Amino acid sequence: MRLNHRQIEAFRYAYQTGNMTVAADMLGVTQPAISRLIRDLEGELGFRLFERTRGGLIATSDAAEFFKEVERSFLGLERLAQTAKQIRDLRSGDLKIAATVATSFHLIPDIIREFKIRWPGVKFSLHACASPQVRELIALQHYDVGIAVIPAEAPGIESVDLPTLETVCVLPENHPLTHKEVIQPRDLDGEPLLMISDYSITHRRIRRVLEASGITLNVIFESTFSAPICNLISQGMGLSILEPITAQAHQKGGLAIRPFSPSVLLELKALYPSNRPLSEPAQDFIRLLHNALEKTAEQKA
Repeated sequence: MRLNHRQIEAFRYAYQTGNMTVAADMLGVTQPAISRLIRDLEGELGFRLFERTRGGLIATSDAAEFFKEVERSFLGLERLAQTAKQIRDLRSGDLKIAATVATSFHLIPDIIREFKIRWPGVKFSLHACASPQVRELIALQHYDVGIAVIPAEAPGIESVDLPTLETVCVLPENHPLTHKEVIQPRDLDGEPLLMISDYSITHRRIRRVLEASGITLNVIFESTFSAPICNLISQGMGLSILEPITAQAHQKGGLAIRPFSPSVLLELKALYPSNRPLSEPAQDFIRLLHNALEKTAEQKA
């Protein structure tokens, strides 16, 4: 027995409408064509599906039983169509990103332009906040992708490693320490320091390195974010140890950047909810971000 989809569609429309002409219109064929499809189907099945009358079509009992199975098959096809639509929507819907302020201001804007060329149907939205808030927003599934520094264990979150960056020493371009190729903790003994607030994982690592060196810490200013610190350093207010993304973005504004030793690593990760797979646009965004961070890591102070 060889049934084809066109025959089944013809039968389904004819059964639902009880009229061969209406069924032909729905199928987009002529009335003789749909009659032939149903006649061929009856030949394959070995039983009659309809009695033809002046008022239209009367389905046989065999047709009623056959229609039940046809409907189950079509419902299955509709579910497949819905699944395909959901997959398609992941390629053309929204991509909501929550990211640290440094990456939001100085890295992601350059990525968005290329991303929109590759995914013109995707609406991109960006929320800038500190790493702890990024982690919370992703765990609550309010955003699709997060960019943050997180602890090793983060419930409800999956993560993708990104290129590791090394923090740098940022100082006024005319500061005496600019003659040094690498800045060490002992060079900062008593120097006025402008630091990131201590909730930051990276900041806590920097503090531990400085405190372990035994120098006198002279912290004169703390800020939640790096940009105000860079602006104050350019005015000669002091020095800082910062992530390189913001430092490089402000380098032409009267700042000098030098490597800092021992290295304090900035280990950014791309985050996403544990029970929600990454869409293709999200995966591509992470690839673009990975490439941009690699370029940042390659830049020399």
